[in-house]
Amino acid sequence: MKVDLGHGSYLEPDDGPRDSRFHKVIVAAVPIPGTRAGHDVLLQCGHHVQTFGDLRHAGGVAFCVQCRDQEDNTN
Repeated sequence: MKVDLGHGSYLEPDDGPRDSRFHKVIVAAVPIPGTRAGHDVLLQCGHHVQTFGDLRHAGGVAFCVQCRDQEDNTN
């Protein structure tokens, strides 16, 4: 379920299992200033997503909404 944050942004929880074709390996992570557990992560597909929470819990992968949305728009 998406939570609308306004201004075209939304929060989408990533509950397990984390093995869909849209889950991509995290290549790099940079902390988001002013947050306790926010990170801007670069994924193996080249897209950036923001994550919030303990990165160890993510198991080295994150859901790429951009890949998912691109596929949705081509169908």
